Amino acid sequence: SVWSVSFSPDGKTIASASDDNTIKLWSLDGKELKTFKGHSDSVSWASFSPDGKTIASTGRDKTIKLWNLDGKELKTFKGHSDWVWGVSFSPDGQTIASASADKTIKLWSLDGKELKTFKRHSDGVSSVSFSPDGKTITSASRDHTVILWDLDLDNLLILGCNWLQDYLHNHPETLAELQPCQNKSMLIAAAPTLVAEGEELASAGEFEKAVIKFKQAKEWNPELDINPETKAETLNLIFQGKELAKQIDIQGAVAKFKKAQQLTPNIDPEPETTTLDNNPEAFARKLAISELLSKGKELVSNGDVKQAISAYANAEKLDAKLEISADDWNSLCWRGSLHGYASDVMFACEKAVTLAPTHGGILDSRGLARALTGDSKGAIEDFQAFIKWSDNPERKSQRQGWVNALSAGKNPFTKEELQKLRQQ
Repeated sequence: SVWSVSFSPDGKTIASASDDNTIKLWSLDGKELKTFKGHSDSVSWASFSPDGKTIASTGRDKTIKLWNLDGKELKTFKGHSDWVWGVSFSPDGQTIASASADKTIKLWSLDGKELKTFKRHSDGVSSVSFSPDGKTITSASRDHTVILWDLDLDNLLILGCNWLQDYLHNHPETLAELQPCQNKSMLIAAAPTLVAEGEELASAGEFEKAVIKFKQAKEWNPELDINPETKAETLNLIFQGKELAKQIDIQGAVAKFKKAQQLTPNIDPEPETTTLDNNPEAFARKLAISELLSKGKELVSNGDVKQAISAYANAEKLDAKLEISADDWNSLCWRGSLHGYASDVMFACEKAVTLAPTHGGILDSRGLARALTGDSKGAIEDFQAFIKWSDNPERKSQRQGWVNALSAGKNPFTKEELQKLRQQ
């Protein structure tokens, strides 16, 4: 069988591919001009290069071969794992596309280097062809489909950049490495992320790194109204002030905050809040109080109740008008009681109840403190209030057990029971 036939570009010669393992050249009057031998099995396709000086052939032996018109074998391409059915030259003659029964199309350079493999067909690929501009190839397959493949690298880059744009907007470090994606709109869209990263760095004391981020953001979007050094210094001062406030150095913190406001008058030292903190001293005290309360809760959880009480007291001293939350007082009440300091933390229990008189969980904490200080009647009232308030069957049952024991004059809070509660 003769599997395929092809005209030379000048139309004067025909190449045929045959089941007899050969390619033959013919004149238009039917004269056999040349026989090419080199394939070890059937030859399925033969195609001329655009300049007519080279022939490419494919065969059942899984190879593509290049020949000159004298029948000399120039190159053998190996890479397919099954019969190669079709071959095509690119319009500029510099690339070859092959189609194979292994369900792939491959691109090759003329020196035999495999450039690309295309995989999407679900059955053997019978033929392949370049578009006139060389930017697209089309393939036909036994899976009953024809597929177009884009070879326009510039277009592929644009499509890739567009596909990645959301990611690149949020990962400017990646965008900085992808030169083809750095168009004006992409850079402008990514600049706010650089600003946010710079703010995070400056707010963590990384001044130099923050300046680099701000400068890059300004480079990508010159319309940004920021001075990299001033912005970084301002945020760094706020960071230093916060650190000093956490160390309860109010004066030192205030000095840093004031300096930051001198550099940037409208700066908000706490952007997470909805209102602008214009009072540096009040802001420093607020941070110090928050730190003391956090420290107090940590201390009481670890059993250092006396130090925890001291931390709460120091927080109150920093601001006479301070209203510590019911939850904070409740933490001191519950944990302090579990660690054997019920009488010492009773004041915290009462403060929590005053602030949240109907909250069953807070009444429950006071109930524990009352029971441990001998006020069984008060404890029973608090536990019963919790039972009505809670929708947790297990805890309701546990509290009912405590009520029953206290009503019978017994102490349900053994060392073992308190240990279990501390571990909850």
